[in-house]
Amino acid sequence: MCERETVYREKRRNELQFQPKIVVSKFGEVSAEEIDHTVEIMKECYGRIAPHEVALVDLYVFERSSSTEAFLAKELKEVGVVSAPFDELFFAMHDAWRGTPRIVLCLERMRRLPRLVQTGGIRHEVGHSVLHGNLRYYLIPLPPVLLDFSKRFNLSLEYATNLLYLVSIAVKDYEVSRLLHERGYVEDQVAYMKHVLIVSESDVLSWKISRGKPLAEALCLISFLKAASFAVPLLLNKPTNEAMRRRVTKSLSHLPTCYSTLLFKTALEGLSSMGVDTLNNIDYMTRLVVKNIVEPVISGNI
Repeated sequence: MCERETVYREKRRNELQFQPKIVVSKFGEVSAEEIDHTVEIMKECYGRIAPHEVALVDLYVFERSSSTEAFLAKELKEVGVVSAPFDELFFAMHDAWRGTPRIVLCLERMRRLPRLVQTGGIRHEVGHSVLHGNLRYYLIPLPPVLLDFSKRFNLSLEYATNLLYLVSIAVKDYEVSRLLHERGYVEDQVAYMKHVLIVSESDVLSWKISRGKPLAEALCLISFLKAASFAVPLLLNKPTNEAMRRRVTKSLSHLPTCYSTLLFKTALEGLSSMGVDTLNNIDYMTRLVVKNIVEPVISGNI
């Protein structure tokens, strides 16, 4: 048997053996063509990143942003999420609050984007369902370093929880980007990263509102780690590193240089040294973020 045929047979085996059942729920005017296209992308991705343990995944497809936001707000309230909804502007999201991996798509946001960006975003959420499709990755206890820090600076539980949430999504996004890059997804992920790294008006406004308020500044800075975390695997890849470095630098250009340099350094050094255990990675990154960013900002030593 020739090498090409062997590779093809292995690919087909993975496509068939590691295909989860995708249960589709539609909200609003959602065409069959859009569903079929999305499911096709998901199946190809599940096959390529096999082996994995995903047997069932819920796919919720919403026509409008308003209904997406209303649904997510209701869900977060019902499951008792206390962190702020920092990802409300994304067209594709993943969670496992109900114990099953769930991918949520908003077509109103998605349809405005190039096909390659759409594909990259869908694959990104598939990656989350494989790596983080369990409730244990969403019910994360506060690490000891954050508990100690909160007591020392008299921080509220809500503040500490929001900080942990922001660090955890940065870590999980990095892990997904790393997985997809390892499995050969480059072009669509570069397109998706460029989209994620676009600085929005709300990003600029959030920073302006936070200026001069150390607690708010620290939290705002950590929120920018998410976008940078997408790009780290591509920053470590020679064919894409210079282009992605320029993109990350531009995405942080609305910050003072001392802050943007510190964020970039923390993201690159911290995330690139991580292993495969997500909860250990979150604990490690929390310690690094508290030491390098949060404590210096709050204590006025930066």
